[in-house]
Amino acid sequence: MKYKYGCRNLFGFLVFLGLTGLLFSCHRKHEEEPPLKGRTVIVYMIGDNSLNSDIEPDINEMERGWNAGFDGHLIVYVDRTRTAPYVLEITADRSNTVVSPEVLKYSEQNSSSIGVMEKVLADIKNMYPAESYGLILWSHASGWLPATMIAPKTRVFGEDNGQYMEITELAGLSGKYDFLIFDACDMMGIESAYELRHNADYIVGSVTEILAGGFPYNEILEYLFMENPDLSSACRKFMEFYRSFSYSEMQTAAMSVVKTENLNGIASVSRDLIQKYKSRIAEIDVSTIQKYDSRTTTLFFDFLDFLENIAEDDADLQTLRNQLSSAVIFEDHTPFILD
Repeated sequence: MKYKYGCRNLFGFLVFLGLTGLLFSCHRKHEEEPPLKGRTVIVYMIGDNSLNSDIEPDINEMERGWNAGFDGHLIVYVDRTRTAPYVLEITADRSNTVVSPEVLKYSEQNSSSIGVMEKVLADIKNMYPAESYGLILWSHASGWLPATMIAPKTRVFGEDNGQYMEITELAGLSGKYDFLIFDACDMMGIESAYELRHNADYIVGSVTEILAGGFPYNEILEYLFMENPDLSSACRKFMEFYRSFSYSEMQTAAMSVVKTENLNGIASVSRDLIQKYKSRIAEIDVSTIQKYDSRTTTLFFDFLDFLENIAEDDADLQTLRNQLSSAVIFEDHTPFILD
């Protein structure tokens, strides 16, 4: 989840346009089509939950960070409490009021349904076609833990009024994105990253809770609309944002960028190590392994620390470290995490 501190731990109209277009010659229609933008970045916000009040501040940040010179569009799907979902096209504005125009409206729906997400993303891509796409997923989340697991606050991505989406469902999403950014807690575990490796070239997220402030969108948009997205710089801005707080309770953050094409090597060597030392797993003293969550019963642990604990001096551990270094192209964290 996004940890709540005050924390975050489209079609009949288109058909009409198509029919109207038949009144013009093919040559004239081609001339009037706008040039294809470089990138459309879609923010999928599921805020029909305790994060409802954090939606407008983040959209205001997007408006403050938007620049008409960016080669693309920033499109935001919003599902909040007591309001039917809608879609905004972000425009530049420095006020504290959301002024971006509403370009689509939906009936009430479960935004944590993969079918709904699939349709919304397709609608947006049809309206804002581009050479490439980026996707930001904004909501509560809790990594790889299945929605059926009997434990407090253990679900996966996207809470819509108590309903959730499994990571395996999310992995079935159509298309591939330049990047997939999680403004949601616990989504950079190795299990989630590997499951989603075919969905994006790069995955950005945190292994631990993200406070409700999330990403400082006014600071990171320029990096997302570069021809080659500078995700590392966007993450540096995220880390600077949390380090800038004057009180220590807010100075808690971790962020990583993973190059997905390098995840198969990690899977191969770690599979061999786990098979070789699986008899030792039951003997692990979990209190000695780096943890990544603040639950009474810890559920998220450091992947490398776990394998070093069971494999000790095995030479394949260095191979694993090398594989991790090639996959994790950026990582940073504060001295402590929320406890």
